[in-house]
Amino acid sequence: MRRAAWLWLLASAGCSQDPYFIGEHRLDSGLDAGLPSECESEFASALMCSGFEAEDLASEWGEPTMVNAGEIERSTERAHSGQAALRAASNGSESIAVVAAELEPAVSSGTLYLRVQMYVPAGLPTEIINVLFLGAEPADPFVGLDINLEGGALQIFSPQNNPARVTGELLIPRDAWFCLRAEVVVSDGEGAVRLFVDDEVALESEALNTLPTGGVSLLRAGVDWSSAQEASFEIYMDDLVLDTAPVACGPIP
Repeated sequence: MRRAAWLWLLASAGCSQDPYFIGEHRLDSGLDAGLPSECESEFASALMCSGFEAEDLASEWGEPTMVNAGEIERSTERAHSGQAALRAASNGSESIAVVAAELEPAVSSGTLYLRVQMYVPAGLPTEIINVLFLGAEPADPFVGLDINLEGGALQIFSPQNNPARVTGELLIPRDAWFCLRAEVVVSDGEGAVRLFVDDEVALESEALNTLPTGGVSLLRAGVDWSSAQEASFEIYMDDLVLDTAPVACGPIP
Protein backbone atom coordinates (compact mmCIF):
# COMPACT_ATOMS: atom_id res chain seq x y z
CA MET A 1 0.00 0.00 0.00
CA ARG A 2 1.30 3.47 -0.86
CA ARG A 3 2.42 5.79 1.94
CA ALA A 4 -0.42 8.25 1.33
CA ALA A 5 -2.97 5.47 1.59
CA TRP A 6 -1.50 4.31 4.91
CA LEU A 7 -1.63 7.84 6.30
CA TRP A 8 -5.15 8.40 5.04
CA LEU A 9 -6.35 5.31 6.84
CA LEU A 10 -4.55 6.32 10.01
CA ALA A 11 -5.90 9.84 9.84
CA SER A 12 -9.34 8.49 9.47
CA ALA A 13 -9.21 6.09 12.33
CA GLY A 14 27.31 13.37 20.59
CA CYS A 15 31.00 13.58 19.92
CA SER A 16 33.75 12.36 22.35
CA GLN A 17 36.28 14.96 21.09
CA ASP A 18 34.09 17.87 22.15
CA PRO A 19 35.22 19.12 25.59
CA TYR A 20 31.67 20.25 26.37
CA PHE A 21 30.35 16.70 26.24
CA ILE A 22 30.20 14.15 29.03
CA GLY A 23 29.08 10.93 27.45
CA GLU A 24 26.74 12.24 24.77
CA HIS A 25 25.15 15.25 26.49
CA ARG A 26 26.28 18.84 26.17
CA LEU A 27 27.04 20.81 29.32
CA ASP A 28 26.62 24.26 27.79
CA SER A 29 23.02 23.93 26.52
CA GLY A 30 20.46 26.37 27.83
CA LEU A 31 18.45 23.54 29.31
CA ASP A 32 21.39 22.15 31.28
CA ALA A 33 22.29 25.64 32.51
CA GLY A 34 18.78 26.36 33.71
CA LEU A 35 18.26 28.99 30.99
CA PRO A 36 15.25 29.24 28.66
CA SER A 37 15.52 26.96 25.65
CA GLU A 38 15.48 28.46 22.17
CA CYS A 39 11.85 27.33 21.86
CA GLU A 40 11.03 29.52 24.88
CA SER A 41 13.12 32.46 23.75
CA GLU A 42 14.31 33.14 20.19
CA PHE A 43 11.74 30.87 18.53
CA ALA A 44 8.85 31.20 20.96
CA SER A 45 6.62 32.46 18.12
CA ALA A 46 7.87 30.07 15.43
CA LEU A 47 5.42 27.89 13.52
CA MET A 48 7.00 24.86 15.21
CA CYS A 49 9.93 24.46 17.58
CA SER A 50 10.97 21.28 19.35
CA GLY A 51 14.06 20.18 21.22
CA PHE A 52 12.35 16.85 22.05
CA GLU A 53 12.91 17.44 25.76
CA ALA A 54 9.31 16.74 26.81
CA GLU A 55 9.07 13.17 28.10
CA ASP A 56 5.88 12.63 26.12
CA LEU A 57 6.21 13.27 22.37
CA ALA A 58 2.44 13.69 22.12
CA SER A 59 2.57 16.78 24.33
CA GLU A 60 4.34 18.67 21.51
CA TRP A 61 3.43 16.76 18.38
CA GLY A 62 0.31 14.74 18.97
CA GLU A 63 0.38 10.95 18.91
CA PRO A 64 3.24 9.55 16.79
CA THR A 65 2.36 7.33 13.84
CA MET A 66 3.95 3.89 13.40
CA VAL A 67 3.18 1.54 10.53
CA ASN A 68 4.65 -1.88 9.72
CA ALA A 69 8.26 -2.03 11.00
CA GLY A 70 8.49 1.61 12.11
CA GLU A 71 9.81 2.65 15.54
CA ILE A 72 9.78 6.12 17.08
CA GLU A 73 10.68 7.44 20.52
CA ARG A 74 12.16 10.26 22.54
CA SER A 75 15.68 8.96 23.09
CA THR A 76 18.36 9.94 25.58
CA GLU A 77 20.95 7.76 23.81
CA ARG A 78 22.32 10.84 22.08
CA ALA A 79 21.31 14.48 21.77
CA HIS A 80 22.59 17.52 19.93
CA SER A 81 21.64 19.73 22.86
CA GLY A 82 19.78 19.16 26.10
CA GLN A 83 19.06 15.62 27.23
CA ALA A 84 17.08 14.01 24.42
CA ALA A 85 16.39 13.78 20.70
CA LEU A 86 13.87 12.11 18.42
CA ARG A 87 14.84 8.63 17.27
CA ALA A 88 12.99 7.14 14.30
CA ALA A 89 13.74 3.79 12.70
CA SER A 90 12.51 1.36 10.09
CA ASN A 91 13.21 -2.37 9.89
CA GLY A 92 11.31 -3.11 6.71
CA SER A 93 9.81 -1.65 3.57
CA GLU A 94 6.71 0.57 3.46
CA SER A 95 7.12 1.55 7.10
CA ILE A 96 6.36 4.80 8.92
CA ALA A 97 7.67 6.19 12.20
CA VAL A 98 6.78 9.86 12.33
CA VAL A 99 5.63 12.80 14.41
CA ALA A 100 3.45 15.51 12.87
CA ALA A 101 2.48 19.11 13.58
CA GLU A 102 -0.44 20.97 12.04
CA LEU A 103 0.34 24.54 11.01
CA GLU A 104 -2.31 27.06 12.01
CA PRO A 105 -2.89 29.12 10.03
CA ALA A 106 -1.71 27.33 6.91
CA VAL A 107 1.04 29.09 4.94
CA SER A 108 0.00 30.18 1.42
CA SER A 109 2.80 32.57 0.44
CA GLY A 110 6.27 33.70 1.40
CA THR A 111 9.16 31.46 2.40
CA LEU A 112 9.30 28.69 4.97
CA TYR A 113 12.59 28.12 6.78
CA LEU A 114 13.22 24.73 8.36
CA ARG A 115 16.22 23.77 10.46
CA VAL A 116 16.89 20.45 12.13
CA GLN A 117 19.99 18.82 13.53
CA MET A 118 20.37 15.22 12.29
CA TYR A 119 22.49 12.18 13.11
CA VAL A 120 22.58 9.17 10.78
CA PRO A 121 24.76 6.20 11.77
CA ALA A 122 27.32 4.94 9.26
CA GLY A 123 26.71 1.86 7.18
CA LEU A 124 22.96 2.24 6.77
CA PRO A 125 21.69 2.27 3.18
CA THR A 126 19.22 4.94 2.02
CA GLU A 127 17.01 3.77 -0.81
CA ILE A 128 14.67 6.77 -0.89
CA ILE A 129 14.10 7.17 2.86
CA ASN A 130 11.68 10.05 3.48
CA VAL A 131 12.67 11.98 6.63
CA LEU A 132 10.70 15.25 6.39
CA PHE A 133 7.48 16.43 4.76
CA LEU A 134 5.89 19.85 4.24
CA GLY A 135 2.49 20.00 2.58
CA ALA A 136 -1.15 19.13 2.98
CA GLU A 137 -3.09 16.46 4.83
CA PRO A 138 -2.74 12.88 3.52
CA ALA A 139 -4.19 12.15 0.09
CA ASP A 140 -3.32 9.85 -2.79
CA PRO A 141 -1.36 11.20 -4.54
CA PHE A 142 -0.17 13.46 -1.75
CA VAL A 143 0.41 17.17 -2.37
CA GLY A 144 3.53 18.61 -0.82
CA LEU A 145 7.28 18.24 -0.58
CA ASP A 146 9.15 15.16 0.64
CA ILE A 147 12.76 15.59 1.77
CA ASN A 148 14.44 12.22 1.30
CA LEU A 149 17.79 10.54 1.67
CA GLU A 150 18.79 8.64 -1.45
CA GLY A 151 22.20 7.02 -1.74
CA GLY A 152 23.39 9.17 1.14
CA ALA A 153 22.41 12.42 -0.62
CA LEU A 154 19.42 14.72 -0.17
CA GLN A 155 16.48 14.41 -2.51
CA ILE A 156 13.15 16.21 -2.92
CA PHE A 157 10.04 14.49 -4.22
CA SER A 158 6.82 16.27 -5.10
CA PRO A 159 4.42 14.41 -7.42
CA GLN A 160 2.76 17.65 -8.55
CA ASN A 161 5.98 18.75 -10.30
CA ASN A 162 7.91 17.63 -13.36
CA PRO A 163 10.41 16.23 -12.74
CA ALA A 164 8.87 14.96 -9.55
CA ARG A 165 12.21 13.85 -8.09
CA VAL A 166 15.44 15.86 -7.82
CA THR A 167 18.57 14.50 -6.11
CA GLY A 168 21.63 16.44 -5.00
CA GLU A 169 25.24 15.25 -5.12
CA LEU A 170 26.53 16.28 -1.69
CA LEU A 171 26.63 13.33 0.72
CA ILE A 172 25.48 13.82 4.30
CA PRO A 173 27.93 13.22 7.16
CA ARG A 174 27.62 9.92 9.04
CA ASP A 175 28.19 9.18 12.74
CA ALA A 176 28.10 12.90 13.45
CA TRP A 177 25.49 15.60 14.01
CA PHE A 178 24.93 17.85 11.02
CA CYS A 179 22.60 20.76 10.37
CA LEU A 180 19.98 20.44 7.65
CA ARG A 181 18.32 23.67 6.53
CA ALA A 182 15.54 24.00 3.98
CA GLU A 183 14.24 27.18 2.35
CA VAL A 184 10.91 26.62 0.61
CA VAL A 185 9.33 29.42 -1.42
CA VAL A 186 5.58 28.76 -1.35
CA SER A 187 3.93 29.33 -4.74
CA ASP A 188 1.72 27.50 -7.25
CA GLY A 189 4.27 27.84 -10.06
CA GLU A 190 7.14 30.04 -8.96
CA GLY A 191 8.09 28.02 -5.91
CA ALA A 192 11.66 27.04 -5.10
CA VAL A 193 13.55 24.77 -2.72
CA ARG A 194 17.09 25.09 -1.42
CA LEU A 195 18.61 22.54 0.94
CA PHE A 196 21.79 23.06 2.95
CA VAL A 197 24.02 20.67 4.91
CA ASP A 198 26.06 22.57 7.50
CA ASP A 199 25.38 25.72 5.43
CA GLU A 200 26.75 24.17 2.23
CA VAL A 201 24.24 24.11 -0.64
CA ALA A 202 23.19 20.51 -1.21
CA LEU A 203 20.27 20.92 -3.63
CA GLU A 204 18.44 23.69 -5.51
CA SER A 205 15.29 23.49 -7.59
CA GLU A 206 13.09 26.24 -9.05
CA ALA A 207 9.85 26.83 -10.98
CA LEU A 208 7.96 24.49 -8.65
CA ASN A 209 4.40 24.18 -7.44
CA THR A 210 4.85 24.16 -3.66
CA LEU A 211 1.35 25.40 -2.78
CA PRO A 212 -1.28 22.80 -1.88
CA THR A 213 -4.90 23.85 -2.01
CA GLY A 214 -5.48 25.58 1.30
CA GLY A 215 -1.76 26.19 1.89
CA VAL A 216 1.05 24.30 3.61
CA SER A 217 -0.61 22.95 6.73
CA LEU A 218 1.45 19.96 7.87
CA LEU A 219 5.00 19.18 8.97
CA ARG A 220 6.12 15.59 9.55
CA ALA A 221 9.51 14.41 10.85
CA GLY A 222 11.11 11.00 11.39
CA VAL A 223 10.86 8.12 8.95
CA ASP A 224 7.87 9.31 6.97
CA TRP A 225 8.15 6.43 4.48
CA SER A 226 10.80 3.73 4.07
CA SER A 227 9.78 3.07 0.46
CA ALA A 228 11.09 -0.29 -0.80
CA GLN A 229 14.04 -0.46 1.60
CA GLU A 230 14.05 -3.71 3.58
CA ALA A 231 17.35 -2.99 5.34
CA SER A 232 17.21 -1.34 8.75
CA PHE A 233 17.59 2.44 9.02
CA GLU A 234 17.56 4.90 11.90
CA ILE A 235 17.89 8.64 12.31
CA TYR A 236 18.11 11.03 15.25
CA MET A 237 16.70 14.56 15.07
CA ASP A 238 17.06 17.47 17.48
CA ASP A 239 16.61 21.25 17.70
CA LEU A 240 13.95 21.49 15.01
CA VAL A 241 12.54 24.88 14.05
CA LEU A 242 10.08 25.84 11.30
CA ASP A 243 9.47 29.55 10.83
CA THR A 244 8.68 32.27 8.30
CA ALA A 245 11.97 34.03 9.11
CA PRO A 246 15.47 32.63 8.47
CA VAL A 247 16.75 30.14 11.05
CA ALA A 248 20.50 29.73 11.51
CA CYS A 249 22.26 26.44 12.21
CA GLY A 250 23.63 27.65 15.52
CA PRO A 251 24.88 28.12 18.06
CA ILE A 252 22.20 26.41 20.11
CA PRO A 253 21.67 28.09 23.53
